[in-house]
Amino acid sequence: MKLIEGMIFLVKKKILVIGTGGTIASVKTKEGLRPAYKTNELISFFPEVGKIADIEGRMLFNIDSANMQPHHWSEIAEEIERQYDNYDGFVITHGTDTMHYTSAALSFMLQGIGKPVVLTGSVKAIEKKGSDAGQNFIDSVIVACSGINEVCVVFHGKIIKGCKARKVTNEATRITNEDLDVYSSINYHLVGEMIGKFVDNHKRKIVFNEKCGMKCVKDCKNQLRVLSKIADDGVFLVKIYPGFRPEMFDKLAGFKCVVIEAFGPGNIPFIENSLVEKIGMLVGKDVCVFVTTQNPFGEVDMNLYEVGQRAMRAGAIPCNDMTSDTALVKLMWIMGNFGDDSKMIRKMMMKNFVGEIRA
Repeated sequence: MKLIEGMIFLVKKKILVIGTGGTIASVKTKEGLRPAYKTNELISFFPEVGKIADIEGRMLFNIDSANMQPHHWSEIAEEIERQYDNYDGFVITHGTDTMHYTSAALSFMLQGIGKPVVLTGSVKAIEKKGSDAGQNFIDSVIVACSGINEVCVVFHGKIIKGCKARKVTNEATRITNEDLDVYSSINYHLVGEMIGKFVDNHKRKIVFNEKCGMKCVKDCKNQLRVLSKIADDGVFLVKIYPGFRPEMFDKLAGFKCVVIEAFGPGNIPFIENSLVEKIGMLVGKDVCVFVTTQNPFGEVDMNLYEVGQRAMRAGAIPCNDMTSDTALVKLMWIMGNFGDDSKMIRKMMMKNFVGEIRA
């Protein structure tokens, strides 16, 4: 890591906070935590952000992110499009359960983005002692004032590329690997990290990661092009397991695309309960079959083992280093904006739009 940019601004930047709900906006009720605080109420908890930027709030919806649906991703993207010329950066407060789906979707929808779009939330409610809401929110405002020109997740001092984020632990976790946080960057280096004492928030700084090649910190000459349509009814994600019955694939023939979470680097059984013939059946019915790995970290290389090569010969297509979540969202986005021609889908799925595939 190298300190590339400090947080000293001669003129305060104007940041729009878009509220969508989540734990960060929740209060305790008899039925459990429930989003309640409006966006401007949430902002009022952290008056110190006034030293960093001019902040305005806009609440789109106030829901638990478990209730988030694909059409909500489109609504967020379209709100950013409407407000794009009025603000220097955007912070989206969001529940943690599906934040990585939203960050992936926005990464694809906001083509040619030239301003920071930062998603954040918390695992502890804003009024709970020891809540992480304040630090996550303040760090996100700092990042939204920076030179990052893409969608990212900011959580517990980490800056993660939007299409590479994944929630790896949750609020009920009691014992975990000390190296794992709530969110991790999958198959990609961190974009950067925050340094500086929490008690002096407005002097916190970003340390950008040189290993990313500073690709996300640049002068963007592109024109924003918002492609916010989504098709969520033709894609299916299936996780295979020892004993998975091949006949289950017969039920998938009605979908346009199937994503298989396979073993290891893309391994699929071909002896007992062979799935190879069923993959061939789906491909023969013009269903696009893509393969990711069910391992939390790792890439797909179906050439390594016979069990991978047989599936490829049947028509399965490896998704390289894309996470299954990003692959699923990408397919929805491709079909929503470009149609459902199988040849086109296969070609576009292998195209690297926003760094979702290793260059």
